[in-house]
Amino acid sequence: MKLVIDRFKGFLKGGDARSKRAKKNVLVSVITKILSIGVSFLIVPITLNYIGKVEYGIWMTISSIVAWFAFFDVGLGNGLRNKLSEALAKDNMEKARTYVSSSFFILGSISLGLLFIFLVASPFIPWNSVFNTQEVSSSVLYRSVGVVFFFFCVGFVVKILSSILQALQRHAINDIMGLVAQLYSLLFIYILVQTSTDETGSLFYLCLIYGSNSALIFLIGNFVFFRGSLKHLRPSLKHINIQEAMPMLKLGGWFFINQIMYMIVAKSAVIIVIQLFGPEDVTVYNLALRYMSFVSMFFMISLTPFLTAFTEAYTKGEYDWVRKTIRSLLYIWSFGVLASLALIIIQPYFFKIWTKGQVEVSFFLVAVLALSGLLNMLMSIFTLFLNGIGKIKLQFYFLIFQVVFFFPLIYIFYKFNFGLSSVVLPTILFYAVGVGLFYTQYKLVITQKARAVWAK
Repeated sequence: MKLVIDRFKGFLKGGDARSKRAKKNVLVSVITKILSIGVSFLIVPITLNYIGKVEYGIWMTISSIVAWFAFFDVGLGNGLRNKLSEALAKDNMEKARTYVSSSFFILGSISLGLLFIFLVASPFIPWNSVFNTQEVSSSVLYRSVGVVFFFFCVGFVVKILSSILQALQRHAINDIMGLVAQLYSLLFIYILVQTSTDETGSLFYLCLIYGSNSALIFLIGNFVFFRGSLKHLRPSLKHINIQEAMPMLKLGGWFFINQIMYMIVAKSAVIIVIQLFGPEDVTVYNLALRYMSFVSMFFMISLTPFLTAFTEAYTKGEYDWVRKTIRSLLYIWSFGVLASLALIIIQPYFFKIWTKGQVEVSFFLVAVLALSGLLNMLMSIFTLFLNGIGKIKLQFYFLIFQVVFFFPLIYIFYKFNFGLSSVVLPTILFYAVGVGLFYTQYKLVITQKARAVWAK
């Protein structure tokens, strides 16, 4: 046992400063994510018992619809992360603070505009038709969507802190804040269940708790960090300079376009499910997706600390470090394959215990979600590097390809009676193409042979 511990310590201490920092972030993030999964195990059955499958499916759909509005950040979060990382690598603190202050100003203005539009338009939206249900009144749906959207607008601004922490390669703090948000939800859901006098739960109160968790935690985080360790980056009016921030906005614009394409493919699945199958099947689909996301969740923890590290290494011309890191990530991916196979095997027993028999998931749905997830994880190794160095134009064309064929393919699979798997099967085709495409781009870029769109 002592030998294993000593080797583990050697692993953490091995390598250069950048690698050590990334490894420590991964370790803390893994521990945090394990705790987060434990909390989610507890939250799901408590929530299902509180409101049932139909309203739980409605909540999932509300969160997906609101997530669509995240692309209104015009890619600033990603643009800020990359450009702030470059400014810090060059020790240009004045430009770094300009990027931060300008980002807060721009996203704050967009947030107020979105909230105003929602308040004006929402009373005229037929919410029962949107959610394909008559079991919940239109007024309850209106108030539930409203409270989630309000806190989304708050989070829209305060979550800039996440991009700043990533640029500083302090990714683990983001995961810790996410865990705190989950604990917040668990605590208040438990209180809600214990104090509720109705036989059926309240969708509105559920949305109030889930909708506010991240926004409030990140709001508190802004006050704490900008008065402490991030005082040197604290946003101020005198540092708002849109013209100076144009390189960030230009890069963010490409991320923004890619975000829209990604949202159409990745975030429309729940909306399609509720329209084709109903809110009850949203619960089945979402829980199956969440279950199979456990592997990708841990894998993305391994990837995330390297995003800014790739930016720094590429800026400094350290290509050998990039190659070595990519090989290490491919090795980690192979463990993800084994973990996915294990999840497929145990899924019938897991769902029986987790949902207390309330939700049954087909073997085929879990299997196609596993394959889709593994291909996406493999593709993400190469797109992570490309995103870190701002080579994202090819991803734009690839996402257009996905958007054009996504809905027709779903319709074809649906007509051939593939059920809920109809919304997953097209992604398997897309990610398989993406793996080959972005591996090729990575090789061309790292060998400095990339030309035309491959170099953009």
